Amino acid sequence: MPKTTAGTNPDQAVLGRRSVSTGSALLILGIGGCVALVLIDRLTTFEISIAMLAAGLLQISHALAAHRRGWPLFTLAGALLYVGAALAILFQPLVEMKWIELLLVGSLATAGISRLVTAARLNSRLRGWEALSGITTLGVAAVIEAGLPEMSLWPLAFVIALDLVVEGAALANIGWAIRGTGER
Repeated sequence: MPKTTAGTNPDQAVLGRRSVSTGSALLILGIGGCVALVLIDRLTTFEISIAMLAAGLLQISHALAAHRRGWPLFTLAGALLYVGAALAILFQPLVEMKWIELLLVGSLATAGISRLVTAARLNSRLRGWEALSGITTLGVAAVIEAGLPEMSLWPLAFVIALDLVVEGAALANIGWAIRGTGER
């Protein structure tokens, strides 16, 4: 696809703005989660699920805009699974932990693969953060699948917050580049 400036392609400009705002919001949610873990030293299931739900809804919004520009459909699937995992955690007494773990691992693995596919399609200047985000997300999925956080709240919240920080930084980086150069 030929390079254009953000001003000549309205879809590109919208995607750039949405990437920056979604990335910034995810970054804030992730940093907020880390700060809460350190300051409070405990989070409730409700707080984790609400943060994940907000992040999932932001990711769905971004995935819909990015899919119209040719980004992988896995992005939307991962975001939908992430919202499902957030809802499962919210209703945790009604849902068995094995299903929550399955939803989390599935959503994170799907998102990680999507981010790596997206990174491969990006210009080499933009590839690094998105590739790091995909690797981090796959690593978080592997850690949860291996049972290392023992599905206890603090380590689980930390790895999810870490994933949000890295993905937020990656999306904001891509969004700023799109706004400046019009690249995908």
